[in-house]
Amino acid sequence: MGRAGEIKRPNLPAGPMRDLNAGLHELHREAGFPSAREMARAASLGHSTVHNLFARGRLPQYDQFMAVTGCLALRALARRPMGASREQALDAISNRFHELWHRAKAEGAVQQTRRPPHSAQQIVLHLNPRNPQVLRDLGDALHLHHTVRSLCPNAAAGHVSPHTGRLLYRLDMDRGDAILRVQTTEPVFLRALTADYARAVAVERVAWSETGFEGQRVRFLLDANATKAIPRTGQRGKRVGLGTAEISAWWERQASRAGLATVEVRNQSLGPVIASRAARNPTFLQATRLEGVAVITDPVALQRAVLSGIGRGRAFGLGLLCLRPADTDASSVRHASEGCTTNDRRPVRLDRAGTDDSRQSQEQRCG
Repeated sequence: MGRAGEIKRPNLPAGPMRDLNAGLHELHREAGFPSAREMARAASLGHSTVHNLFARGRLPQYDQFMAVTGCLALRALARRPMGASREQALDAISNRFHELWHRAKAEGAVQQTRRPPHSAQQIVLHLNPRNPQVLRDLGDALHLHHTVRSLCPNAAAGHVSPHTGRLLYRLDMDRGDAILRVQTTEPVFLRALTADYARAVAVERVAWSETGFEGQRVRFLLDANATKAIPRTGQRGKRVGLGTAEISAWWERQASRAGLATVEVRNQSLGPVIASRAARNPTFLQATRLEGVAVITDPVALQRAVLSGIGRGRAFGLGLLCLRPADTDASSVRHASEGCTTNDRRPVRLDRAGTDDSRQSQEQRCG
């Protein structure tokens, strides 16, 4: 059992990022485990921002990280007997964390140059509208989030990187039918579902060629949570949804990072995605569907975007990028898996054990 004020550490692989996070937690211990709110007041930051520095396995912003470590260093030095001067000890701590941060940043830059996996799998489930668990999941995005995580425990608990991909999914309502698409590079355990959760299941393979598809025109579809941060003095910026006029510019920025040059784009509001309906303050995410035609400019960046998702709200079924060759009918993109791949889609029965027999589906490259 942890100490009062101790913040849970993220599960990180060995390397500079774990060394950085471990050093931060050790300094927190030496400072007497001040709460996130205490550190936030001392560093003039939001308490959630401070908490995320400790609890998330991402490289923090340098100025925020050094502000928090500086406050902790002062508290830690006040608790220990001083041999050398306080200024020298403070400089030593600051230099140590400066070096740790830059090592983690350098390691992240090296990882960005590596190619992501060349395939992923997508599970397509046609949900049974009479199943009580399905009705519960359709009514609350948080319940659906937990169901999807139960299918892929390795992806849910693992460290997200461009080389493992993120657990992504999308729920489509097609003429009254609920179709759930789950994408992951990790094994999927359908036995986690109740026996009659889905009426049919198909397994598709998302694959890319070794050389990529630079210059190829593709149709894209993305259900996204397009937001911007409004600055607040001494606090983390407040996230708000974008208006119709701003969404196209938001997509252009995201497309450029994802290795796409947009030829045409249309957007349609899908209404709010609601999580934790029973809570006093439920979570509302604004969902927008973007679809159109684009040209691939950077195949590696595009693979990362397909595997990692785009924008916020990915835990609640947003951010899944779907691609098909540009000569494909637009409606087929809505019913397709992500990636530049067409596959034979083999329906399979979800038996009592929740297993499937479609692992041998044939891969075909698009174009």
